[in-house]
Amino acid sequence: MASYQNASVTNSKLMLGNYKITFGTVGCVLMSSAITGLTTNLGAGIINSFAHNVTKYDVQAGNAPDPIEGVAQETFTISGELIEYDHDALYAAMGGMVSSGASAAGSATADFKTLTGGGATTLTPKAFLLTNTRIFVGSGATSMTALTYVLVHKATFMQGISFTAKGDGDSDPINVIAFEIEGTTDGTRTAGDQLFQIQKWRY
Repeated sequence: MASYQNASVTNSKLMLGNYKITFGTVGCVLMSSAITGLTTNLGAGIINSFAHNVTKYDVQAGNAPDPIEGVAQETFTISGELIEYDHDALYAAMGGMVSSGASAAGSATADFKTLTGGGATTLTPKAFLLTNTRIFVGSGATSMTALTYVLVHKATFMQGISFTAKGDGDSDPINVIAFEIEGTTDGTRTAGDQLFQIQKWRY
């Protein structure tokens, strides 16, 4: 029989499954009672990873232990893949990396929009939010909702649109749009709260 080092697992502390990703303007507010300004959904797909990346600095002393250590640079990255191509969402989320061309009627029931790229010189950062919602049974067999929010205050796409095409006869022929987003510190916020927030609770 297995010997476990922990006697139990607290369900509400688990982070399970994937995330919805939405975005809005820099300065969006995330509180336990409300989320404002994060209204545009980037679309269906999968979030592969998110991470707080820290580069430390060391003040070197030739004849003594290093007296000071600190953070030289930090970013917060989100990587994922979309299966939905949403012209309006991609155009807005990429903050000037691409442009929106003229729309034209394709038929009585459909139209098309043109996305253009090349020559952009400035980017407008966006705020990005990952949301995971999980229903579970708590103590006393009470159904509870566990929410996990990951908010990156100020971020931009690290590259342009990247498509992975599939074969016509592939068992999963949907083209995948890979992306990576990099958050950088927002100097208008209080030190220690300039890059990201993670909120996790149940109610």
